Amino acid sequence: MQKVTAYYIDDEQDVVTAATDTAIRYAERLSRAGNFDCIPMFPPQWSALDGELLQSLPDLFLIDYDLSRVQEDGTKAAYRGSTLANEIRARYPHIPIVLITRQSVLDNLDSQTKRLLLRHMQSFDDLILKSSLNENLDSTRQILVSLVFGFKALAQISNRNWQNLLPLLDVDDDESEQLRESAPPLQNGEWTIAEIGKWVREVLLGYPGILYDSLHVATKLGISEEVFHESALQEMFRPALYTGIFSDTTNRNRWWKGRVFIIAQELMQQLDVNGPINTVFPEVVEKLIEKPVQRAICCWDGKPTADWVCSVRNEPVKFEHTLRYYPDSRPSIMDEARVSFRAIWESSNFQEQLLDSVGIEIAREIQQSEDPRKS
Repeated sequence: MQKVTAYYIDDEQDVVTAATDTAIRYAERLSRAGNFDCIPMFPPQWSALDGELLQSLPDLFLIDYDLSRVQEDGTKAAYRGSTLANEIRARYPHIPIVLITRQSVLDNLDSQTKRLLLRHMQSFDDLILKSSLNENLDSTRQILVSLVFGFKALAQISNRNWQNLLPLLDVDDDESEQLRESAPPLQNGEWTIAEIGKWVREVLLGYPGILYDSLHVATKLGISEEVFHESALQEMFRPALYTGIFSDTTNRNRWWKGRVFIIAQELMQQLDVNGPINTVFPEVVEKLIEKPVQRAICCWDGKPTADWVCSVRNEPVKFEHTLRYYPDSRPSIMDEARVSFRAIWESSNFQEQLLDSVGIEIAREIQQSEDPRKS
């Protein structure tokens, strides 16, 4: 694999000790993989953006949000990392940009600064916490590598229209029509690298509906996620696996929903099994692997068969034990977000204001109800 070169722009470049986490330490850790070379840099002057950086551009920019530290010569950057990202994006739109920060920095931002940061979100392609470079180094590095090669694939297309994008997404005709309904960012029929990259990663791969992760696939098939991960089933559903750009960005595979159902229906026909997929497919699996399989269990009543996934707890649940939830602005072609009664009953991440007025009334009744798993 081709080596990825990243510039890590941070104002913390101190001598590293066992007790400090500076840009040098993070760069060294990222560079331990043979396919990744991370170079720490101090925040540049604006003139350097067309000078020193242009002489040898990287494949990726990593930029720390907080660049306010005064250096030994008494100088400091006159801008935040998000401002620098905006400038780099304008000059080098084909290079991905990732903002690096600490959770504590985000927590301490005032409301106006947070709004400004959100406004700059279009100027960078991901936000990674520094804790991820400590706790999930390999997976974080893989996200960065996938981001780079996804951008490179998009940059190779000179005529950036919809039809020329489709081969990079590994779609058939039906899937192409579904993708057009998921609000791709097209202006006069054309796209930009950064905007279409964000759409693929945050919409197509981010929301269930056209593509499913393993939990959603398993639940729709009526089986547990553990059963779906068995090698025999992985092989059966391999033709449904998404292999387009950014396919390994999140370190979680995705499958085309339509292809999954086609494969399931074909297997049901072969074994002469009839009925709704979610109900009878577990029987198909048992015949194929010749052993009992765990059904998709509802997180509310503890019984099979779940047919939806709770947006808050990310657990299988029966549709009848959910309420419509509005946590985002996903396209209508995607599966609607729903919150399980279990999340309403006990999850601290549940937000009542994300329900409609009818849902709020029902949720308050649920919170006063008994746990059905104990009845």
